[in-house]
Amino acid sequence: MGAKRLSNKRDFLKISSCSYFYFSFYFFATFSFFSCLLQAQSSENNDKLSPLASTIPEEIAPEYPLQPSSIRSKKPKENQSIDATSDQTEIEETTRTAQIVSRRSLESINFQNVNELSAYQVGINQTQMTGSPQAEPILRGLPATRYRNGMLVGFSRDAQFGPLMNPNMDENLDMVTGPSNIIFGPQELAGGYLNEITKSPYFDRFQGEASYTAGMYGTNFWNLDFGGPIKNNLAYRLDYFGQDGSSYYNYYYGSYLRRESGYLALSYKPYEKLTIDFNGEIDSNSLNPPAGLNRPTQELINNRLYLTGSFAGWFDQNGVFHKGIGTSPPGEGYAVNWGAAVPIDPRTNILNNPIDSTEQFYAVSQLIETLEVSDNFKIINNSLFEYYSTFIDQMIPVDFWTVLPAGYNFDDRIENQFNFSAPIGNLFTHNSIDCGLEFRYFSDNEYSGVWHSPVNTWDLTKPLLDIFFSPIVSYNQALLFGNPYLTDIPVPGYPGFYYNSHNFVTTASTFYKLSPFYQHKIDLSEKCSLIFGGRADFYSVHASSPPGTPLPLFLENNMTAILPQLSMSLTYDPFSWMNSHFTYFFGQNPFPSAFGSFAPDFTSTYYHLTNQYFEIGTKFNLYKDKVSIDLSGFYQDGFIPAYVLPQGSVATTQAYLKGSQLQAIWTPLHNLSINVGYAFIDAHEDWIGSPIGPLTTQPYPSNIADQLGLRVDPYVFLAPLNYPFIGFPRNYANTVITYQSEKGLGFSLWTIVQSGQFLNYDYTVRIPSWYTLNARIFYTTSKWEISLYFYNFTDEKYWAPGAPGFISARSFNYDFITPQLPFWIQGSLRIFF
Repeated sequence: MGAKRLSNKRDFLKISSCSYFYFSFYFFATFSFFSCLLQAQSSENNDKLSPLASTIPEEIAPEYPLQPSSIRSKKPKENQSIDATSDQTEIEETTRTAQIVSRRSLESINFQNVNELSAYQVGINQTQMTGSPQAEPILRGLPATRYRNGMLVGFSRDAQFGPLMNPNMDENLDMVTGPSNIIFGPQELAGGYLNEITKSPYFDRFQGEASYTAGMYGTNFWNLDFGGPIKNNLAYRLDYFGQDGSSYYNYYYGSYLRRESGYLALSYKPYEKLTIDFNGEIDSNSLNPPAGLNRPTQELINNRLYLTGSFAGWFDQNGVFHKGIGTSPPGEGYAVNWGAAVPIDPRTNILNNPIDSTEQFYAVSQLIETLEVSDNFKIINNSLFEYYSTFIDQMIPVDFWTVLPAGYNFDDRIENQFNFSAPIGNLFTHNSIDCGLEFRYFSDNEYSGVWHSPVNTWDLTKPLLDIFFSPIVSYNQALLFGNPYLTDIPVPGYPGFYYNSHNFVTTASTFYKLSPFYQHKIDLSEKCSLIFGGRADFYSVHASSPPGTPLPLFLENNMTAILPQLSMSLTYDPFSWMNSHFTYFFGQNPFPSAFGSFAPDFTSTYYHLTNQYFEIGTKFNLYKDKVSIDLSGFYQDGFIPAYVLPQGSVATTQAYLKGSQLQAIWTPLHNLSINVGYAFIDAHEDWIGSPIGPLTTQPYPSNIADQLGLRVDPYVFLAPLNYPFIGFPRNYANTVITYQSEKGLGFSLWTIVQSGQFLNYDYTVRIPSWYTLNARIFYTTSKWEISLYFYNFTDEKYWAPGAPGFISARSFNYDFITPQLPFWIQGSLRIFF
């Protein structure tokens, strides 16, 4: 079986090569378009950098964290900028809690994965999702939807499955709490969104930098970034990133992780009022994320004592015990001959074998045209094309497969932005309107198979052998289990891979979406503004079982749906140093399959999941704007995924979240900044009124199974009650202190704190509260910069659950727990040219 699996990597590369040709053709066609434009009349006004077009919509006006500037001799002219801008509308008020992390801030922590954003954005839940790459941060208990210069990155669900984020291509990151906004549109129920503002070309002169980073646990990566003008109205930017590392601990730095990414950006200004921006990226990722240790107990967490015991046998659909290896039907489970609790090295990894792997090939290109018709009227067209191919092959120690042979996403949005003044009664108002139309086309085939996962039958203190893996389930055996959809079906073109039908993720889907939107900001006075808007997503979906599905298991569905979203915000500035806001959002979002498409299992209910959001907040600017304090409270409800067996009856359940947040920035000196945050979040999944409660693979820890003679991994539906989120802390805090002297020497200190969290619905096994202290010492000159990073320098021993509260894989939290990185050091050298 292992040889077959390894051959699939070669097949994957062949598929990716064909897809690369497709992407190259698209890239060539786009670049040809630029070549034609080069024949147009050049602009006389070419002194300024062309910023990226429409990104943050009218309702948001984020502020950059106050960070000291790097000391560089090569500086742009006064009317130029080398930073991409993300505040196109230049609105002063904020109507939701928003924060922008600049490129300098990202470099302060050597940012490489979404968990690390918790240093700047309080409320991000650090987690270690097993089996599925984490593509988005988890903000306020829900995924933070990813956008690229305002356009949806479309291959993700539950903050996972999608392409790994490559922050080396980003100039800034906009982080906004709450649901998706009216302009960008929704993907799923979200706790916020992350908008990547990609690097822009340099118009003033040729410049760039090269960097290399090395450290403990295989943290080796490098970056080359340069660009400059081609003509006085045409400029470029090129960036290459590579990584090759391995580690026992960290998800993004191992068990192994090999990455290569290339990025190209072009900006062209053929006329004074017309700007054309292009960016394209190709990523190849190969990784094996660790699942850590199975059989989590309080003794394992507190004292690193692991409960041993060998596999004994399985129970059939009649409850009859069978000795030896076999696959038990749901609800029956397995038996283990339990042994003693013994010390275990936390570097032990349940996925640490050469068979396990995740491969990703991702290509994306974006074209943004901005036409300034007049001082008060602007037209923006933003187009995005994505290609994505991936497979996840993991034995944990039974089989989990997810395969996306090829997925295509094309999205185009045209916006009309205009300003005018008009009287309303006795009021003379200023108005800003953003309205337009978005069209999206999406097509992919998704194969996913995992339901028989007796993870806790494996004793990690003994070698993993092929004979330990549970056998696949044939159609006849599935009929004996009373559910034909439990059949393991071979994935076409991927020998050794299997999938299930009717599991709410396996699909061959194509959909079209047409979305008109309108957003209006009215300045009622100098102190009061009203912002309201609406959007409607018209879906036309065809979904069926993918190619290779036997006729008795084949499903097909056609669906049309209209999903509305409405938003209203009010801001009031009673004083020059105080701004208050209230925001309300009501909308419907669909329930996507694993990679953002739709499965044939979905009824109309899954296309009309209602959610709403309230936020009230106040911001203070004190002591001559040296102190900024942002206070807010929120309430949000909607529907989150539930883990289902094939032919399961409940794929979503209602959830509600409420909390408060504090974010403060103090700049006592121009080269010293202190950023502090705290968030309290109370989240629940509400099953009351449902015919069943949440599914859990094992409702009790393994030591209880030992003491009471209970079965492991029986797959049990609990009572339909109200359950606080599991694998989810309620309290979050962070602090970042940054200083840089005029001579170039500086440091950064940052800490991340999270309160304890329970692993499962019996609320007995708990990860204690934890914190990490981290530091950077650096020295910068006009030619080079050297940095030394110290992570977790107090060597705190802490863990992450298999999945946080909203992810369907939370059902496995008594099967996986992952130790986090101990103290480790990393160094970086940057050369400027």
